[in-house]
Amino acid sequence: MSRTLFIGCSHSMGYVDPNPHSSVPPHPWNDNNYAETYAQENQKKVVIMASAGAGNTLWPRFLAYALEKYDDIDEVFIQSTYWGRFPIAMNPNLDVDNILPIDYFIEKEKSSNLIERYSLGLYQNKFVEYYVKPESFDYDNLPYDRNTAPLIWEPDTRRNSHMYIRMWHYSNTHLEQYDYFKDIFTCDALCHYNNIDMYLWNINDRCYIPTETNNWLTKLKATTIANIDAISYLKTNNKTIKLADTEHYTKETHDMIAKEYIPYIKEKK
Repeated sequence: MSRTLFIGCSHSMGYVDPNPHSSVPPHPWNDNNYAETYAQENQKKVVIMASAGAGNTLWPRFLAYALEKYDDIDEVFIQSTYWGRFPIAMNPNLDVDNILPIDYFIEKEKSSNLIERYSLGLYQNKFVEYYVKPESFDYDNLPYDRNTAPLIWEPDTRRNSHMYIRMWHYSNTHLEQYDYFKDIFTCDALCHYNNIDMYLWNINDRCYIPTETNNWLTKLKATTIANIDAISYLKTNNKTIKLADTEHYTKETHDMIAKEYIPYIKEKK
C-alpha cells in the first residue's frame, strides 16, 4: 500500500488554542485535522509531519526525513504557512564541525497503523530549536527608523534587537522571498528525484504563495501549486466555515478540506 505525506504547521496537526468556550481539548492532535480525515476517508496510510508555529524553512527537513524513513510515499502535500516566522537555536558548542542528524529535532508522536505523526521537538539535550514571529505590538514597540544608509545608520546589528532586524530588514523583503523559493525548490527536487507528486497549497489567503514560485530558480518539475486556498475554495462552493478558536478551523471544516479541496487540487495536476 502506498502512503501520503502531509507537511505543515498547526493547521496540519489538529491544533486548538486553549479556549474555555470550546468543547475540543486544547493543543495538538485533535480531530480537526484534514490529514487524518483523508487517511480514514481513503483508507490510506498517512504520515503527518507538522509543528505549531513553524515556518516554511522547516519543510525540506521534514520531507527529507520522511523520504529517508518511508519508501512507499507516492504523494506529498505541503501546506505553505504564514510568512514572517523564523527559527532560532541554542547550540552550546558553537562547533561548525558538529553536524546534527537531519532527524535530531524530529519527534514521533502517538501514532496508529494508519496514521503516523511527527513534530519538531524543541529541546534535545542542551540543543534547542524553535520558531518565533513578530506580533503586532512588536511593530509598535520597535518602530522603523527611516534614517537609513547601509553601514552608517540602520540597520545596526550590534545595537538593534534581533526581532527588530528580522521585522524590518528580513521578513517580507526580497530576502525572505528568495529563501521561500529556495526551500520550495528543494522540496520539489526531493520529490522529483523520488518520482513523487508534490502539491503546494495554502489553507487561507493570509498564507501567501507567490506566482513566481513555480519558475524562480528553474521550473518546478514535480509540483502542482494550488490556484486557490482551501478556505476560499470552500466559500466559493457555499460552504460554511467555522473556527475552533481565533485561528484554527473546526473538524467539519477540515473534513471538507479532506473530502473536497484535496481532491480538487489533485485534479489540477
